[in-house]
Amino acid sequence: MPILFVHGVAIRAPGTPQWAALHHLTHGVDWPQIEAQLRTHVAPLLNPARPGAVDISLLYWGDLGARYSPSESGTPPVKGPRARTPRLSRLSTAELGHWAEKRLCAQAPLAAWPELVTAVWATVRDSGVRAVLALTAPSGQWPVLQAAVLTRLHPDAGPEPFWPHLAGGVELQQRRNVRRAVARLRRPLEAVMPVFMGDVLCYLGGRGTPAHPGPIARRIMDGLQTAHESRQGSGEPLVVLSHSMGGQLVYDALTAFLPAAPTLSGVRVDFWASVGSQTGLFKELGLFLNDRQNPGLSLARSPHLGYGWNVWSASDLLSFPAEGSIDGVHDTAFPLSGAIQHDHTAYLHHPDFYPLLAAKVQSQVRLP
Repeated sequence: MPILFVHGVAIRAPGTPQWAALHHLTHGVDWPQIEAQLRTHVAPLLNPARPGAVDISLLYWGDLGARYSPSESGTPPVKGPRARTPRLSRLSTAELGHWAEKRLCAQAPLAAWPELVTAVWATVRDSGVRAVLALTAPSGQWPVLQAAVLTRLHPDAGPEPFWPHLAGGVELQQRRNVRRAVARLRRPLEAVMPVFMGDVLCYLGGRGTPAHPGPIARRIMDGLQTAHESRQGSGEPLVVLSHSMGGQLVYDALTAFLPAAPTLSGVRVDFWASVGSQTGLFKELGLFLNDRQNPGLSLARSPHLGYGWNVWSASDLLSFPAEGSIDGVHDTAFPLSGAIQHDHTAYLHHPDFYPLLAAKVQSQVRLP
């Protein structure tokens, strides 16, 4: 298994409940295409006589990630405060106050919110108002409550709209326009971010210790061990390609988990390409295991790595440089299209990336 690919967060296997929605929203990673590109450009370097015999494998860990399943529409199940008007007389004072506050603030200019919040809570705590609501038909309870709040705000005013003045109306229209415009941007992010963050937190919260690795860390170690053992006798170097969060998993394996496992002391990655990752950011924040437990062990002095290459792009907002933060890693700023919503995975499907990867392997690894 001399070429190993470690994916990032929000990747699920086809056929699993999360796959369809995540693949639609993130475009995922096309493993057959990645494998074909690695077979075409990198495998001939590792085994010139029999490139087809080079074992190229996906190290899948998505089944150990977050369990949240986004809806097929891409909209997470969020309850809206104005979805339905409840029977107000049956709500507790706290429930009625929060419900009325949300609904009335949506109709008011921001500068008026402090005054409005004060009036709402004074109104819902008024036993007389609660008594009137109890005697009012459900369809009339909201108009009664709204009128009671308005009376507290403007005791001398007649029955008129809350904010009839022009400035307030313009602000409310601007607010509605912003909500509509931003909703199109937020909808896919709201559906995917729980899985993105969930996978990261699943790893960080359960990665264990070097002596007792968590499930995701253990799978990475097992994958590296299997890859190392499979090339014994062939003379083929071991190449690891990781994407996004996969880079952090590999870094922890090389600097914390493998060094703590005496039976894995011989496991060595000859060339590691970390693409679109946050390893530099994690290092700066001190989030890797060896940052506190073994700070003296740098990647540059790790017996488990030959050469480390970090590929990032300015238009990939989830990627970060690593050179200067992590000893032994060299950066390449890869030019992408600038389509921010797709550039995080664009490296893996870019026709020029794999020839570049092959050139880097050829220049840095002792080949058969």
